[in-house]
Amino acid sequence: MIYQKSLLCISISLLLASASERIYADDIEHIEIRAERMASDLNSIARNVSVIDEEMLNTQFSSAQNIAEVLAKTVPGMAPPTPALTNFGTTLRGRNALVLIDGVPMNTNRNISRDLHNLHPSQVERVEIFRGGNALYGSGATGGVIYIYTKSGQEETAATSSVELKNGAFMLSQSLSGQVNDWLYRVAGSYERVDSFSDAEGDRLAVEPSQGDTFDSDIYSFDIKVSKSWDQQQLSMSLLSYVLEQDTDFASDPSIKNLPYINKAQSIKGLQLDKQNQINNLVFNIGYQNQLTEQHALTANLYYRDYDARFAPFDGRPFATWNHLAQTYLESSNFGAKLTVNSQLNDTIELDWGVDLQDERSEMPVTTYDGEVYDNSGFLVFKETGDKAFVPEISHQTSAAFFQVRAELTSEFGLEGGVRTERIDASFDSFNTLGKNIAISGSSYEYDSTVYNLGVTYDINDSHTVYAAFNEGYELPDIGLQIRYASSQFDLSQSSLKPIESYDREIGWRGEIGAFDFSAAYFISESDLGRVKSEGMGLSVSRNEVEIDGVELTSAWDINQDLSAEFSYSKINGDEKAQNADAFQQMNGFSVPPSKLTAQLNYDISSEWRANLTLMRSGEKDYRINAKNAFGRREVTSYTIVDFNSQLELEQGVLTFGIENVFNKQYFPVYSQLQRNGNNTSSIPGRGRTFSMKYTYNW
Repeated sequence: MIYQKSLLCISISLLLASASERIYADDIEHIEIRAERMASDLNSIARNVSVIDEEMLNTQFSSAQNIAEVLAKTVPGMAPPTPALTNFGTTLRGRNALVLIDGVPMNTNRNISRDLHNLHPSQVERVEIFRGGNALYGSGATGGVIYIYTKSGQEETAATSSVELKNGAFMLSQSLSGQVNDWLYRVAGSYERVDSFSDAEGDRLAVEPSQGDTFDSDIYSFDIKVSKSWDQQQLSMSLLSYVLEQDTDFASDPSIKNLPYINKAQSIKGLQLDKQNQINNLVFNIGYQNQLTEQHALTANLYYRDYDARFAPFDGRPFATWNHLAQTYLESSNFGAKLTVNSQLNDTIELDWGVDLQDERSEMPVTTYDGEVYDNSGFLVFKETGDKAFVPEISHQTSAAFFQVRAELTSEFGLEGGVRTERIDASFDSFNTLGKNIAISGSSYEYDSTVYNLGVTYDINDSHTVYAAFNEGYELPDIGLQIRYASSQFDLSQSSLKPIESYDREIGWRGEIGAFDFSAAYFISESDLGRVKSEGMGLSVSRNEVEIDGVELTSAWDINQDLSAEFSYSKINGDEKAQNADAFQQMNGFSVPPSKLTAQLNYDISSEWRANLTLMRSGEKDYRINAKNAFGRREVTSYTIVDFNSQLELEQGVLTFGIENVFNKQYFPVYSQLQRNGNNTSSIPGRGRTFSMKYTYNW
């Protein structure tokens, strides 16, 4: 059987996602949500959660490139995977998700949509996905929370070496863990060389010209974690580093731009660009836990994050707000602290309360290039002409307080509710805009947001539960998106920069009949103000009213002790109404994905040999308005992908084998069909049949 659990702010939902842990009924009480502020078991579920453990991750990684692809292929309500180095368009229930690594937020106010690309698969131990709006961790989770756990040390000394071959490229990793003087430790590192890939027709995939990709990249990761427990206390310290550096000679051939839609992007050799797609993510985290009394426990975190990322160049010369051939990059730092106190008031009432503090500084300069050299080279040679400001340094200082109550009213009824209030001080210094060289005076602004949650569950009997929930979430708008195109009168106190506040309602049911588990949920998410949208390359900015609703269905069947099957289906609809408009129109495909069906067949061939077959079908949908193509508004056709994964435990290690796209299907992902950069150069097919083999040796 597959169960999913959760506990967050308050929504009370339970959908058994295709990627959750499999257990038998007698073991239900042993499955727990581990995230602080959400610790729970299946007897106190208050939110819909998918749990992907290390075993499932190791299996799925053999037919995927990163954690973003694993989640997009398996989690209900999440958009299908993209071919680019981005989670742009990979929404959760039609909205953005907040990504946390060991509790540290990966989002930045200058939203660059790389939150799921900031650590290596070898560093991941477990993922918990909380679907639906909430505010327990602050801004950014209008669609949900993706909580990623990194691996920790263990008492027994162990060393692990891994080598993986995939499509002609390779990955090497080494880890060492154990105990020294009551300190548990883990030290690990990896190096991966990512090669190019081919589509099902045998053609090299073109590089993604808008958000970038990982073709011809070197990826380095390093992590160290130590912890010590004594007298009902625990102290842990960790350092995580992830570096991606691309160095390719290929570009997307511009000659196909004017061909009819949809012609696939083509690779062309001869690119000369010194600075290419890049990610540097460094996170230092200190955690402290103290069981103060039998009824009260304290958890505290202090963290620092240093982050920078570079993108592909963009020819903005035709647009007055750019007026340059330029390449953006982000530089960001984030210092934060969290404090949570859990109090067991009596046998039936539990209280969580605490405070959060955060100071984020980010800026986005550009590297400019010689347009004449670029044009004369056939759009392949980039000669630097210097760096300029694009988005100045923006300061975000936040302080928040929250409390959350959970109560068992009777043996059948459970109740949960809470509130979070947050204040944000934002400011930026004076600068000149990139395109029109307009002098913008620095300014500051104070935001505040208070959000609530409430939910109830009712156990009809031991096998069936129904629930209803109301949740509010919020998300700060991307200030940099508007500053970079600002007029001389711009001031942060403009009303278009108010936070997004979402209002979610959900009803659902979960049940068990013999060897079958089922769940169903219907949700509605509304907000008076949507995300800040830059239209016409910054010539106008709008905040649309948004209405989203959807359904998620899951089922699991333990056919016998060795064979099980899992299914999920999600369908989301979204409408928005522009300012001063009379009627709603459907949202574009980058916001609300087509329907998605997933299925998994798991077979334990023996106690040492497991096999998994995974199917994902993305549905069709016409996002056009009046049959006219626009950004994110094209007719999307359906496609089905099947992956195979197998693990064999050997005497001294584990052999993993994977086949992505088993039937070598030629298809275009939703992201490619929507054409992120507006023409065929971003119409990149999915990867054709791809083999991988990994051997892990346990010393």
